[in-house]
Amino acid sequence: MQYNLVNAKDTPNCPEMTASVLMQAYPKFLTHNLSDNPVWVSLFDLYPEFQLVLLETSTKSAIAQVSCLPLAWQENLEKLPAQGCDWVCAKSITDSLEGRKPNILAVVSLSIIPEYQGKRLSWQLLEHCQKIAQTHQFRSLILAARPSLKHLYPLISMERYITWKNDQGMLFDPWLRFNVKQGASLFGVCAESTTIVDTIDTWEIMANMYFPETGDYVIPGGLVPLKIDYTHQQGTYIEPNVWLSYQLV
Repeated sequence: MQYNLVNAKDTPNCPEMTASVLMQAYPKFLTHNLSDNPVWVSLFDLYPEFQLVLLETSTKSAIAQVSCLPLAWQENLEKLPAQGCDWVCAKSITDSLEGRKPNILAVVSLSIIPEYQGKRLSWQLLEHCQKIAQTHQFRSLILAARPSLKHLYPLISMERYITWKNDQGMLFDPWLRFNVKQGASLFGVCAESTTIVDTIDTWEIMANMYFPETGDYVIPGGLVPLKIDYTHQQGTYIEPNVWLSYQLV
């Protein structure tokens, strides 16, 4: 099976194809009203060459995507903040507007539609991201990684989850284990990587659940529970991710 990797700079409908992959690969609450999100839309205008979609050649169907953003970061990577993906998006836009020269590349999403998972496409995409970063002479490729099995253990803290090992003494989570085997360093948890606050009615649609009272609820695909607050008529989800890095120089 043959694949073709395209970017938003050369492919006008790249945002639509990216959204299609994301909606198939991620829980609904992470992609709800994506096309109306001004931050997400601006990434394709500011950094089209870093927004990538993998096409299956014969059908020209979008089967995977990677969104990368350049950052200016002079401190040690261990000092990256807890906000993860939210911080990367905000800082990358600010860096561009203020003319700061980037020196690292951050992957904020890498997703593959379910029927194409398990074909080592993720490593092909990561290798391409590393090549892009090296071409721009960036010192590191970093990821705010979403562990692939954490949604099965939403009541376990991310700090504890990343210490779990399998029978071979390797990291329990397949996505974290894969990256570490390929040479990535795991250097911490970004505990507030993605924050989503919305009305209770909207959360009931996104989670396909009923929330009858204030409390914490385990939701499908959630890495942590959703907090429902009837006093403020809203639900708050704060997703933790894991900082990984590939050193390039």
